[in-house]
Parts: sequence; structure tokens; C-alpha cells
Amino acid sequence: MRFKESDVVFDEATHTYTRDGQQLSGITSLIHSVLRLGVYPGASDYAKEVAIPQAGYYGSCVHDAIRTYNELGVDATSYDASVAANGTELPAQDVSADLECYKRLIPAGMRVMASEFTVSYGSFASQIDGIWCNDKAEIHLVDYKTNNLDSYPGGEAGLMEYLSWQLSCYAVMFELQTGLKVNGLYGMHLRHGDGQLWEIERKSDEQVLKLLDTMILPNPDYDPTDIDSLRFIYINDEMQVAETTEVVATAEDLDVQQTFLDAFVEIMQAEQKAKELKDSLRKLMEENGVTKFECEQFTASIGKPSTREDFDKAAFKKSNPELYKEYTKTTSVKGKFVVKLK
Repeated sequence: MRFKESDVVFDEATHTYTRDGQQLSGITSLIHSVLRLGVYPGASDYAKEVAIPQAGYYGSCVHDAIRTYNELGVDATSYDASVAANGTELPAQDVSADLECYKRLIPAGMRVMASEFTVSYGSFASQIDGIWCNDKAEIHLVDYKTNNLDSYPGGEAGLMEYLSWQLSCYAVMFELQTGLKVNGLYGMHLRHGDGQLWEIERKSDEQVLKLLDTMILPNPDYDPTDIDSLRFIYINDEMQVAETTEVVATAEDLDVQQTFLDAFVEIMQAEQKAKELKDSLRKLMEENGVTKFECEQFTASIGKPSTREDFDKAAFKKSNPELYKEYTKTTSVKGKFVVKLK
């Protein structure tokens, strides 16, 4: 199976994409800037200048070892020490354990059809880590990640949400470029010999195209030695997610009277105490085999255990993706209102 190649040229040394001499943006910076996913806003200077470049080098070595194995069938897993653009020393790497883990995680019957395959759309381009095909000739796109989940924003769920957007962009770009349908998305997490293979949810093409319609401008202040510096400025009024800022007010600012506050706190304290007492009463009834309790002030009863039928949304979406998409709608939801006693 051969795929239509992109007219974009990828420079591996500078990790840049160009078409007819014009530099394009990668998907990673787009998702970071517009959706604010995978961003480390509170990272220390040490993390930015040392830990992140070193982690990036480790990830690059893992990717390179997988590509070499896929294309040549060779286990090339030892990489010399190097130096990052900002001068940070990058230790030598042995990623043999990661390559063996990669081999184990590939699903039975799945063949690797391409590695580091370039796709593009408008002003954006990226390389798909892997294109897999099963015995039914169904195409799956996969991305390899080596992030430390303990420090990644949102942990495993955060990385999977990032992958959902990243791979959904790849799917749209691949389908438009090749005319072939993408049947599934995978994220493979590799970390020093341990690994997981996740099935990744695909975002709607409508939302992805809104993201890919982001306007980009060259950043005149771009500094390649600064990890926070971006080559481009991204403008997308429809999808741009502003950084969260708390607007804090006091009782005086909102002209809330002290009598209101006292009454509010008294009610919350009573509700909290009532819950504790209800839990204690239920436990006492269950321990004594009682289903109903009576006294002069109130009664309490425990209903019979029952079962209920729930709609398996995830399973339906997987087996009927087009029908699911047809009946799915997006609605606005207000932020949750939370009150906590100090």
C-alpha cells in the first residue's frame, strides 16, 4: 500500500517544514498555543532549561530507534551524548528496552506501512509517527509518547486528550492528502521499558478543521534557545482558550452583608453534620438487618437493591461512529459552582 506524498519538505536538523520556500507550522505548537494542552505553565527554570531538553532528547532517540527498526529491521538503540540548542548537556541513551516494549505492544495482525509520514494542510504540516494496517486493510495512525505521566499536565488523561487532538488533526490531513479513510487512532506510551497502547478518540472533523483554520504569523521575537519561544503567533478567535485567571472578590466588593454570610455558613455546617449522621444511621441499620427506622421526629428507610440499564456510549461510538456523530451535538455548560467551608 502506497500513500500520496506531501509536497512539504521536512528538515530534520532544524525540525522545520517548508513548502515552496515558505515555512509552515507544526501541529504541536498549534495545540499548545490555541488549546493550551500539554503546556507546563508553572515549570521551573531548571525544568525548562535542563529537564525538558533532556526528556526531549530521550524521546527523539526512542522515535529514531523505532523508525530504524520499522524501515530496516535493525535494532539500533545506542545514542551518543549531545548538546541542546541552549547548551544543555544531553546524556547518552540506550533505548533497547523501549524498542522491545514497542515490539510487544503492536497488536497481532497489524503491519507497519510507513514511519514519520509527512502530512500537511494549509499552513500546517507534521509527521505521523506510524501508519499501521490490519488484515482487513484498515488504516490506523499511531503516535509514540515518552512523557513522564507523573509530571505531565493532567497525567494520563491529559496526555490522551492531547493525543486526541493531535491524531485527529493527522487523520483529517491524511485523508485529504491521500483520499484514504482512517479507521482508528492509537497512542503508544513508552517509558524506560514500560509501555501502554491506548485507543484514542477522534474529534469531529468540523472541530479539527476549525483548529486548522487558525491564522499564523511569524513571531518577530522568536528565540530558538528559549523553550517557551514560538516561531509563530496563532490567531483563532473561535477556538482560542485564554489562560485561566481567577477574579477574586471580597464580601465588601460584592456588598454581601455579614448576616447573609453567617446564615450561609450555618446552613452548610448543618448540611455537613446531617450527612455524617445519615451515614452513621444507615450503617447502624445495615449492621442490624433493619430496613426501616422510626422515632417521633422522623423515619428512615433503606430501599431494596436494584439494577438499572445504562447506555454504553463508548461502545456505541466505537461500533457506529458515523451514526454517533450524526446524533451528537455540542452545548454550552456553565462552570461548576463550588462552595467550601474554610
